[in-house]
Amino acid sequence: MDRRAPIDFWFWVAVAVLAVAAGYAWERAAGAAEATCWLMLSGAGTLYLIFYAWRHLDANRPAPQAPLYRSLGAANWLTLLRGLAAMLMLGFFCPHSATGWAPAVLYSFVALTDWWDGFIARSTGRTSRFGELLDLHLDGLGILIASLLAIALGRLLWWYAFVGLARYAFLGWEWLLRAFGREPKPLPPNPDRRATAGLMMAFLAASFYPIFSPNSLEVIGLWFFVPFIYGFVRDGLSVAGKKLFPSPGTVKGAARRRNAILLRRLAGAIMLIVALWTSSTMTARAAEVAALLVALGVLPRFSALAALTALLLLWSNGTPITPLALLASAFLTYTAFYGGGKACLWNPDERLFVSTVALPRSE
Repeated sequence: MDRRAPIDFWFWVAVAVLAVAAGYAWERAAGAAEATCWLMLSGAGTLYLIFYAWRHLDANRPAPQAPLYRSLGAANWLTLLRGLAAMLMLGFFCPHSATGWAPAVLYSFVALTDWWDGFIARSTGRTSRFGELLDLHLDGLGILIASLLAIALGRLLWWYAFVGLARYAFLGWEWLLRAFGREPKPLPPNPDRRATAGLMMAFLAASFYPIFSPNSLEVIGLWFFVPFIYGFVRDGLSVAGKKLFPSPGTVKGAARRRNAILLRRLAGAIMLIVALWTSSTMTARAAEVAALLVALGVLPRFSALAALTALLLLWSNGTPITPLALLASAFLTYTAFYGGGKACLWNPDERLFVSTVALPRSE
């Protein structure tokens, strides 16, 4: 295999080494008791990333028989930087490392750039199997690192480990099917699949921010956990030739689904407005405005996320978690994951959530 490394690959390696060194220096300056431990874990993760990228450089081409690209390209650079940010987070597993806002900033970068590398590759005509392998591998590895680190730091409960292990359980399920002589069936197209992964990454990033309390994260985390795991269970049954819930298959059934989405959207918005009616804080007013936008179908996914963020802030600052607000948060999470349906005044955010083509499920 041809693994000739382009010159900017070695430049990226130099950037990665400098980033690890800078992190170590920051740990020492912050008085971390185990700065060396941070260096060893983050350094080991970075070395693994360098080796993984080098091992797949022969795929840095537009087609299997085409010549190699002469550079990594902007999209692959962004993917590798995203992977580097995830590897730097490994150091925070050390019990006495200085954390502060560092894990939140690092994983926020990972979550915010997840969509853009694919967009840049397609818009510049620089798609490659190398980029697909990196993106898929680092997405799964990043979610695993983030979920386990959030548990280790006391931000999320132990069962969030299933989020990090979900992709590897799915790959193991495919292997098991093959071992019993059953070739896994192709996954059917699902526009919600990529949005589900992106929303989980956004929640994991939010879980590292000190402004949110673990109790409030536990509540919203449950609502994010359910559709994420449901998606993997549904896909696992799909590759085995089964369906979790049969498709309605009729125009009437599709209409009922659209009506159900509309009713859940309206119910969540109304419940939240009523639940916060007696509160006089600016955060409560902001949550109500976001809920009104959800009800009207104005940027419904983003408005639902804004309302959920406001709820996290309110609960973190001592506002009681009432049953009505709890139920409202569940319906708002449903809107964030599955959209506002057809009856919306303005929903350009729908294209951002569902327009990305799903990547291959295995390497």
